[in-house]
Amino acid sequence: MSVCCKRLIYWLLLTTTTIGGGITADLILKTGPFPIFVRALGLIGMISAHFPLKRSGRVLRFLGEPKEWGCTSRLVTTDIYRCVRHPHHLGIGIFMTSLGLAIGHPCSFLIITLSQWAWVIWFLFTIEERELREKFGEEYEAYSREVPMLLPKLPCVFKVLFGINFNDREV
Repeated sequence: MSVCCKRLIYWLLLTTTTIGGGITADLILKTGPFPIFVRALGLIGMISAHFPLKRSGRVLRFLGEPKEWGCTSRLVTTDIYRCVRHPHHLGIGIFMTSLGLAIGHPCSFLIITLSQWAWVIWFLFTIEERELREKFGEEYEAYSREVPMLLPKLPCVFKVLFGINFNDREV
């Protein structure tokens, strides 16, 4: 089994245990639900997270020359990757935060959100960034100096995802 496949399995295990743990904690503590508008915001966030997730997956599949599922042999720095280095991880964080809101109870929200963001940040800082630097060398170093890791340049994102340009300059 590839390293990339193992990462997916670990993330799926984390996700199911945090969702299950959050719901269990809410049932045990009998916490009240969030107002309906908060839950609706969660659904909107889940739909919004779909854009960077789907876009980053497609871009890597077509431009990254994948040799095995989830691992590429070419550094991709165009499209959504010119706005943020890890759009897929950003999408996961947004989706899981939004899922916590949509489930609509405080423990679920806190457990899901905190554990998922902690995993994303830990994974990026301790594994992903190091591996990319080793794999792509100076090319990745130069890219990382220009493009933020997790908090995207918003005008760039709007231009790439929706074709909206907030000024006349090239983003």
